[in-house]
Amino acid sequence: MFGNGFSLGKWLGIEVTVDRSWFIIALLLAWSFYTLFEVTFTEIARAAAILLGLGTAILFFVSVVLHELSHSLMARRLGIPVEGITLFIFGGVTKTSQESRSAREEFAIAVVGPITSIGLAGVFWSLVNLTGDVLPATVRYGFGHLGWINLALGVFNMLPGFPLDGGRVLRSFIWQITGSMDRATKAATTGGKVIASLLIGLGLLEVFGGNLGGLWYAAIGWFLFSAAAVSGQQMIIRRLFEGMVAADVMSPRLVALSTGTTVQEAVDDYFLRFDHSAFPVHDDEGTTSGILTLRAVRQVPRDQWPIIQVWSVMTRLDDAPKVAVDAALEEVMHLLDESEEHRVLVMNGREVVGIITSRDVARWVRRSDELGLTEPE
Repeated sequence: MFGNGFSLGKWLGIEVTVDRSWFIIALLLAWSFYTLFEVTFTEIARAAAILLGLGTAILFFVSVVLHELSHSLMARRLGIPVEGITLFIFGGVTKTSQESRSAREEFAIAVVGPITSIGLAGVFWSLVNLTGDVLPATVRYGFGHLGWINLALGVFNMLPGFPLDGGRVLRSFIWQITGSMDRATKAATTGGKVIASLLIGLGLLEVFGGNLGGLWYAAIGWFLFSAAAVSGQQMIIRRLFEGMVAADVMSPRLVALSTGTTVQEAVDDYFLRFDHSAFPVHDDEGTTSGILTLRAVRQVPRDQWPIIQVWSVMTRLDDAPKVAVDAALEEVMHLLDESEEHRVLVMNGREVVGIITSRDVARWVRRSDELGLTEPE
């Protein structure tokens, strides 16, 4: 859902990435806090209000990271590999390479986030009460405000619907009762859509009543509705992937080029004739030595197409993302996410026997949905 972020390094051994969309909310929060300080403490200088606003926004940012870190650390403690945390415009998400293996694990990972936020609220309020003779009133006011924000964050996240933590808590309860993760996922997704619809409705009522601030509620509701649908579908798809391997999804029967083929011949006889965006390249002994992609062809000046041979512009086999034919589909998806061209080669020894692209996976999921395989049993 998100991308184009940059890394903040590892926090407690977990990679933290900030999506570019986060800067939108960061700027809005910093401006909001600055305005709050300037209006509440009219005697302070503007520069001081700006610094207080920025400092409060940074502490809020740290609070969100700590919320997500609690999920990650709990998952890691339970033996679930954590790939990292990404912060975006409406919060953050913890990415793991596998799902919870039981309802109890699901509950523990989900509930620790809101508990952390509520705990942080207590910490900030303690600072307000214990530093009356040490810290200025402006700083204590900022701590108090952060306490209320963290309390609201913890309570809001416990609402029973995806993608909120409360949705995962709800899923853990239903999973424990019914024994079906798929049914629990569907219920949590429905809960998320209901909550999102109520927020959208509340926002529109506010707007029609003359309060443009309702647009913010509507925007959050729209995001939650979209995220609920995506989250539910992703959970079901992950369940479908269980037990599947690369050979089940790959495009087989590949058409190969020889290393002596010119780029012009590759365009005329392959790219314009077949619905593929990449072709294996074989050497004189018939062994795969690389792969020629559409992107590589586009980087060659057109007047050079009749001259340049594909071996000089192909991606070397050692540099291409690849998996064995019996690799788990989860491993394939991980490589697809990391690959710039979203393409993975499927190998049988040193021979390319198939290619998997994001389009192949999407086609497989769409066909599974048409056959009713994505519905819970």
